[in-house]
Amino acid sequence: MEQVMIAADKELKKCRKLMRIAGKRLSDLQSLTISDMPSSSMYGNKVEDCLISQIDAQIELEEIYRAITWLSDDEQKLIFAKYFDRNKPSDRMIMDDLYLSEGKFYRRQNMALKDFAESFMGGRLFKNAYAACLKKYI
Repeated sequence: MEQVMIAADKELKKCRKLMRIAGKRLSDLQSLTISDMPSSSMYGNKVEDCLISQIDAQIELEEIYRAITWLSDDEQKLIFAKYFDRNKPSDRMIMDDLYLSEGKFYRRQNMALKDFAESFMGGRLFKNAYAACLKKYI
């Protein structure tokens, strides 16, 4: 189970970068759209590369957001604060904002990561973690 939570944490840690690449803010996530317009004027293959990177980031953000919508409201608040907030608040700041004790915060975070892993792309994180565990024993 720990491998699954590590994989979910790793996936979610990419969110701020994906948002920058996709040109999206947290408020845009509820209505992600793919635009065929590059965000800046470039020439040649750079336009195509930029566009492909932007679309890939938008698609991945869409999948992440879709998985997050299956979490409870409390879990969603924790995930958005920890992985999407541009200010990168510390765990202590998030605990204080959500009025959680340290123990309750980490239990809720672990549950949110597990639930996210279950719902992200049909449980892909669970499958990958399971496969990695099998490789250790073979």
